[in-house]
Amino acid sequence: MLRPLDIVLILVMAATAAVTYTIKYSAEATLDEVRRLDDQIALEKNTIDLLEADQALLTQPARLSRLAEYYADELQLQPAEPEQIATLDQLPPIAPEPPAEEDLPPLMAGTAPDGTDVVITGSVTP
Repeated sequence: MLRPLDIVLILVMAATAAVTYTIKYSAEATLDEVRRLDDQIALEKNTIDLLEADQALLTQPARLSRLAEYYADELQLQPAEPEQIATLDQLPPIAPEPPAEEDLPPLMAGTAPDGTDVVITGSVTP
């Protein structure tokens, strides 16, 4: 004859078995996902290696020289002359001088004497 304690223990065992099965199933699904991602990472690394090798072949100086000679009429490439290279004196300054405070237009809308909007956005000339 079953006592109430036996029934409770049987139910606890059944619940524990169900929880264990659920955890095992989710762990296997996660492991499958990890394996799939590892395979995808390996494929991407192989693709990167292949593309780097392809770039190394395509950018060989001897190959580029032959192509430049073959397409010389279409490209009309010429070596750079020393006069084409600018000196530091000829380059524009890195940051332009900020305008004086009195040269700046007012930044509030409608502050012009005639009541028009004088905010300058850069896309429309005032």
